[in-house]
Amino acid sequence: MKIPEYHSIKSIKKQFNTGEEPVLVKCSDLNEYICKYMRSLSTPYKLVCEVIGAELAYEWGLNIPMFALIKIHPEHWTPFLTINLSAPAFGSQLQKSVIDITSSWDNVIQTSSSLQLQLLNIALFDIWVSNEDRNWNNANLMYDTASNGLIVIDHGCILNTATFDYKLSLLTENESILYSDLAHVILKDISTELSEKFLLELEANFIKIRDKKDEIIGKILESIPINWNVRIDMVISKMNELFDQKWMDDCWKTFVEYFKEAIR
Repeated sequence: MKIPEYHSIKSIKKQFNTGEEPVLVKCSDLNEYICKYMRSLSTPYKLVCEVIGAELAYEWGLNIPMFALIKIHPEHWTPFLTINLSAPAFGSQLQKSVIDITSSWDNVIQTSSSLQLQLLNIALFDIWVSNEDRNWNNANLMYDTASNGLIVIDHGCILNTATFDYKLSLLTENESILYSDLAHVILKDISTELSEKFLLELEANFIKIRDKKDEIIGKILESIPINWNVRIDMVISKMNELFDQKWMDDCWKTFVEYFKEAIR
């Protein structure tokens, strides 16, 4: 999708006490966004990962909050300080009436075949994009009780935590969400017949994504702001690596191995 661009209309409402210290701001589309911004010279590549992760998750068909590039006006930063006020932030629309799975999910999640497939879809996606930040210790998922759906958030640590100058490496088993207690609960008692059905669906979707390579890469490159000052050649190289046939084959084999281990 073409990432929309909005601007702040009120002062920052809140700053979150997490690693990237994101801020909550109301924007010109009248929605509130959790925004990540340029905090250091290395931050732009994490922002690029947010764009890549959001675009790929959208194309993959995962549930993801609406996202946008946000121009936060200098006067709206007071009393917060940043390194680069001129560069746009990456914003994820604030989700309401959802549960943060990292902090609480026991006795809330309603296991179903739909939820099982969603979790497996996320697990395969994360292996493909080398997301090291969605695991047993930090789900980076929200749960929508109304739709019984999992919502993926935070993609600044894809590509082996925003590593653009080394080759991609596969997640280890304990770096996968399939290693978590959450996966154990959701995938409990899954039948062999249903497992095989899921694998066929997931593989077909993976192939479909590969066939859209040029279209997807084009959208991502178009969405990266010039004043993030990143090396586009490095981004292109990493995207080509993601869509490399051997890499995708290795990711699929790894996913199947972890899945079988999770339901053993």
